[in-house]
Amino acid sequence: DGSANLFISSLCRLLGLPVVQELCEWWGAPDCSPRCSRLTRWLYGGPLFYGATGALVISKLIEQRVRKISARVNPNLLVHRLPSIVDAERFAGDPSAGNGSLQVTDWFVWCGDQAWIQDVAFLVRVIAVARRQGYRCRLKILGNFKESSRRFIAQVVAKTGVPPEDIFFTGYVDDRKLEESYRTAAALLLPLWDDDRSRTRLPNKLGEYLASGRPVVTCRVGDLTDFLTHRVNVYLTGPGDEQDFAEQLTSIIRDPGAATRIGYAGQETCKVHLDYQAHANALAQWFAECANRAR
Repeated sequence: DGSANLFISSLCRLLGLPVVQELCEWWGAPDCSPRCSRLTRWLYGGPLFYGATGALVISKLIEQRVRKISARVNPNLLVHRLPSIVDAERFAGDPSAGNGSLQVTDWFVWCGDQAWIQDVAFLVRVIAVARRQGYRCRLKILGNFKESSRRFIAQVVAKTGVPPEDIFFTGYVDDRKLEESYRTAAALLLPLWDDDRSRTRLPNKLGEYLASGRPVVTCRVGDLTDFLTHRVNVYLTGPGDEQDFAEQLTSIIRDPGAATRIGYAGQETCKVHLDYQAHANALAQWFAECANRAR
């Protein structure tokens, strides 16, 4: 986005190099984050695709928007939809060994950074709802957070009455600890919202979560509903619905056997829909077409 995209794409066109614009977010929407400048909105209105050879998009909604704009500014644009992909084997546990030698804990896990601090605040409120219903849910937060962000979450914790010891910031963790935290989680949490950003993207960590074989709790938003079904291979809630989200957490506590089966079903779904090997050939052929088109 922004001026860097404009400069690099213009330079590539000047040098005769094919340009593929990759879009895993849509920064041109009215409700996009503060980083979405007037320049970025202008780029997404058409100049981003003028002169580009291809557009690699992450969702059906972004694909629809790109095709509509390209029909006006660049009818020959090659568009390819690629979901958020993952190396499923990296995150996979061993079902026959109960996730290998690792012991599943009672910690629910969320991974991200302070850019998603409202997601963490939402989950604290969800845990408070579950607590009022008589269930103890503990939240482990993986990722870097500034001290000011931790103080903000501490205020939310105090306001909701959640015991401070039930919210744990790990800070940055290395790959081994990340994978271990996924595989030993009671469940992996991915709140989404009823906004343009959630509807147009497919979060990268969804594939990682599913590949771990542990149950995933997320929301009925965007393309993930094409291959994820509530209480079959995932737990789905309404976007931003604290009561619904809390119900799924307490359901996991009440029936861990069902949660484990749903987690393994999600893992199999990940191999079919989100593993990179399932998409490599089609993506390679598309890049070859882009290269040939530019000659």
